[in-house]
Amino acid sequence: MRPLLVLLASAALLVLAGCAHTVAGVAVWNPAQSLQPLRADDTDQILIGPAQLRDVAGVKLQVDADQVRPIAGSSAVPACSALDAAGMAAFLGDSWSGFHTLLYTDGDQHDHAIAEAVAIYPDARTAAAFTSGSKDAKACDGQRALSTGGDAAWKFSVPEINADTVRWTKQQIGIPITWVCHGEARLRNNAVVQAMACQGDDGGQITVTTMTDRMSASVWELSGR
Repeated sequence: MRPLLVLLASAALLVLAGCAHTVAGVAVWNPAQSLQPLRADDTDQILIGPAQLRDVAGVKLQVDADQVRPIAGSSAVPACSALDAAGMAAFLGDSWSGFHTLLYTDGDQHDHAIAEAVAIYPDARTAAAFTSGSKDAKACDGQRALSTGGDAAWKFSVPEINADTVRWTKQQIGIPITWVCHGEARLRNNAVVQAMACQGDDGGQITVTTMTDRMSASVWELSGR
């Protein structure tokens, strides 16, 4: 069995208690329209549900973990702690007011693992913790490190960091098969959305970008755009 659960620290996993859904449609921004801050309990309106995620990933998925607190843990390379999974406490800090993360897998197939997370902060200023969470990410570029809470070894690559987006990959090393995880985090209003997709090729990059596009659109709709 591949170490799929590296997306979430195993000691922190919870059994699914409910189901998330998205806000449909893409909002059109009126520059004259002010943004309303998201509420702490808006998380489930931003996360993508299993049915929609199946359309995005092209495979049938099941929820394997459901957590309402960021994932604790640190990498052997501290700068990589924030990028080990979607929803890491090292990235999101502790000033959030609402949080939810879900891990999906393809069951016994062990060919796909996908995680999504959203952290909502009291206001956009507090959400600027995104900058703190991403400031060390570049130092993780090219690093090799053990996974949080496990013994899988990974090589990290961080091709993009800017004021509101971080994109990265982690590829498992020391095994005879390809296993690549693509991750992405975006700052949107007073929320940070994240997604990570792991599979045996580079197809996870498309999945992750599609997910964060949809989650971002949901944030803007809820914000009044």
